[in-house]
Amino acid sequence: MPLNMRFRFSPTKDGLVKVLGPLETDIMQIIWQDERSTVKKVHRKLSQQRDIAYTTVMTTMSRLAEKGVLNRHREGLAYVYTPAITEDDFVTMVVQQVLDGLLDDYSETAIDYMVDYLARRNPSELRRLQKALQARVSS
Repeated sequence: MPLNMRFRFSPTKDGLVKVLGPLETDIMQIIWQDERSTVKKVHRKLSQQRDIAYTTVMTTMSRLAEKGVLNRHREGLAYVYTPAITEDDFVTMVVQQVLDGLLDDYSETAIDYMVDYLARRNPSELRRLQKALQARVSS
């Protein structure tokens, strides 16, 4: 998993748009689903949902390759893009980066909030956390 990827985190956005822009997220969803694609194929799929310029898709896919999320290689006249990281690994990396940043700078506040949040919103996950902590302490 590439660890040098850096992204902005926008906590008020939904899903992967928290770290990728809306267009980047839509492109990555297509690439993760198809496994390999060209700008032309991605543009065709996106054009079914919105009016978007081919060059906008091309530029965005090039930037995703520069960020290390996509691989690209030339086949004939076109670049073929493949995911450089699976969606699950990408989500794991983002969660790790966000939590590392919070815990490095605000450990006590982050932990207190996480426990309070789970107690209010998801008690079963709080019990899972408690079991995980007990397992770590006893090993």
